[in-house]
Amino acid sequence: MKELIQLVEIISPNKIKQIELVHTDGEESNNLQKLYRAIAENGAASEEEIISMFYEGRNKKKYFNRLKRELKERLINTLFLIDANDSKYSEVASAYYQCYKNAAAVKILLARGARHVAIRLAEDTMKKAELFEFTDILLTLSKDLRFHYGTILGDSDKFLFYNSQVEHFSRVYLAELKAEEYFTTLALHFTVSGAAKAEFSELAERYAHDMEQTLLEYHSYRLSLYAFSVIALRHEIANDHENTIAACRRAVAYFENNNHLASRQALFNFSYRMLSSFILLRRLEEGKREALRCLQWVDKGLFNWFKAMEYLFILHLHSEEYQKAYGIYKTVVNQEQFSQQYSGIQEVWYINEAYIFYFISIGIIEAGRDDAITDFRVARFLNEVPTYAKDKRGNNISILILQVLFLLLQQQYGRIIDRVESLRTYTHRYLRRDETFRSNCFIKMLMQLPAANFHKAAVIRKSRKYWEKLNSVGIINNQSADLEVMPYEKLWRFVLESLEGNE
Repeated sequence: MKELIQLVEIISPNKIKQIELVHTDGEESNNLQKLYRAIAENGAASEEEIISMFYEGRNKKKYFNRLKRELKERLINTLFLIDANDSKYSEVASAYYQCYKNAAAVKILLARGARHVAIRLAEDTMKKAELFEFTDILLTLSKDLRFHYGTILGDSDKFLFYNSQVEHFSRVYLAELKAEEYFTTLALHFTVSGAAKAEFSELAERYAHDMEQTLLEYHSYRLSLYAFSVIALRHEIANDHENTIAACRRAVAYFENNNHLASRQALFNFSYRMLSSFILLRRLEEGKREALRCLQWVDKGLFNWFKAMEYLFILHLHSEEYQKAYGIYKTVVNQEQFSQQYSGIQEVWYINEAYIFYFISIGIIEAGRDDAITDFRVARFLNEVPTYAKDKRGNNISILILQVLFLLLQQQYGRIIDRVESLRTYTHRYLRRDETFRSNCFIKMLMQLPAANFHKAAVIRKSRKYWEKLNSVGIINNQSADLEVMPYEKLWRFVLESLEGNE
């Protein structure tokens, strides 16, 4: 069903007429149209609910799977009918769709013996592909044209021309493959798995140097996209946030100065990569402006929109604009595509919901009586058991800290005492690297609560050495901004306020 839902989202309802152009008569055709509309209008419905609209009996699942396969094939065919000149597409996006459709058509025409049509289409497509630097299209079409003029027509001049094109685009394509390999390697081991930066700093520096040299020799859209990403990631891995921002701005300037290459995806990628650095450098106003620029380059409700909103939420919290952060939260969870997002996205906003409810509980956010947030179940949240995985480290830390904050607010001191051992285990196993040093300090500060019998003055005294360590290492040393959705200095202020009266 996920594959069908994605295809239906891509193919807008007005394209259903084009599906009908290739339909067959009978009940199967009617069911295809009905299933398309059911998914378009009830995307959040379960598969069982949709099955019940079509079939009953013991074999209903079998019949429905056959219907799904047929609709999937029709929708994939319909992808080729999408208007590449639609005004919603940027110039480069429109060219991308047109060139790749044409390249597929050339292969089909050649296979069917329509060589005259195929060669004319290949030559026309080459012009557009060269303007927009689609190297793989240029390479494959150059090969077809070289073969045609060399073996079919025997035109030596055109053979030599396209032979040189094949050689040139082969070199550019290999450079693109190397850039993509470098970026994927760094992303796999650092961005995705959350491995320590120090382990890959030297490798990233070597990759970035290689990419700088490659950019002097070759240029293409994909090469620039991946090469600039490697260069920016090299600085990010080295905790050099100033140069991370500088590298990303260099990339944005490159794509904006080559206006025909300024795809929204490329601009978003580099603008988004700056956000964590702005937060860690405490340049919060610049970060908010950049986050709003990110949102201009993505469609509302898509994955990247949710990621940009996540950073905008953090930026408002760090700026102590709690009511605005609440507004961001409501916009996200009320977005109709929210329920269809990956579990990782939903988990982040579940934790953000807990932050919002905590801030409502201590009176720094106002919520309407009928707001959905008032149904937040604190008891269920307190029973959450964090999954101790590297890539969820930020989520784990937030859950553990928020649980203590809620228990402290409710004066459930006995349950906090019960949590101390799990906190100690967590800091020992998972928070021993430099990039989680501040989290380690803050959790150890929370562990002093029972040691000081929850007396405010004693807590301040016993936690002083960890407080001093926390302040000696700025937030800039964190691996990423989402390790501290709220700065620990501000959270500690709320902790001490919860101890008012315990003198």
